Formats: sequence, structure tokens, C-alpha cells
Amino acid sequence: MPLLEPPPENSPEFLNHRPDHIGAGRRGEAAALDYLLQRGYRLRDRNYRFGRGELDLVMESPAGDLVFIEVKSSRGAHAGDPLAWVHGRKQLQIQRIAQGYCLAKGIPDRPMRFDVIAVEWDPKAPEQVRIRHVEQAFMPEGRGYR
Repeated sequence: MPLLEPPPENSPEFLNHRPDHIGAGRRGEAAALDYLLQRGYRLRDRNYRFGRGELDLVMESPAGDLVFIEVKSSRGAHAGDPLAWVHGRKQLQIQRIAQGYCLAKGIPDRPMRFDVIAVEWDPKAPEQVRIRHVEQAFMPEGRGYR
């Protein structure tokens, strides 16, 4: 049986399956949380699990909106724009989990939105972080949202 070659070190396959991939995601969530707290958001939940999915952050905006936030972390431009990683199927999954969250927490109809935050580190200067926050990154489909 032939041996499989490992993927090149600069490929998305290698970077997404390195042992520290989960740790990098958690560091990205922590950076996003710090960013939001500094801007007056209030944390309601972090890593809320429902079924097979998870909401990274559930926050209240300074205006009082309930905000479901997907955080995407990247360690370089080689894997593309992290904001583009929240595609249609991922958006539907986030919406389903958000509906489950509202039902489980007894949250009545109130203003809410779906945001995406990209956290990008410079591989040559890991202490340098770039955060991009897209409010209302996508609109929910179907009922049960305001």
C-alpha cells in the first residue's frame, strides 16, 4: 500500500488539520469577544451547542439587539477571505441553532441579527491581529425572526 504524502505546509488542508486548529479558533473567539466587549456589547453565551452545531458568540448589542456571531479565524491569506467561509449552508445552520437558542432560553420576539467576525493573524507577527466585524452579514430565511 503506497504511503500518502502529507499536504504542503502552506495549503489550507494542512493548516486546517494541524493539532492547534481548535486552539486557534478559540483564540480567535477570545479576540472577537474582547473586541465586542470594548464596544459595549454584553455576552449572553459562548460556544452554545444545539444538535450538531454551535453558536460561537451570542451577544446583546449596545442598542439591545440580540446578536448571533460566527467567528472565523485565519493565520494568513493563503486560505482566502474568512468572511467568505460563512456560505449558504453554514448560514442556514446558524439560523437553525439561533432558533433553538431562542426556544430553549424563552426569548420572545425581539430585534436580532446575524454578524460575522473575521480574526486574522499575520503569520510573521503573531501578536498582530486584524479584526473585521460585519453587522447583519446575512439575513435569516423563513419565519421566527424579527
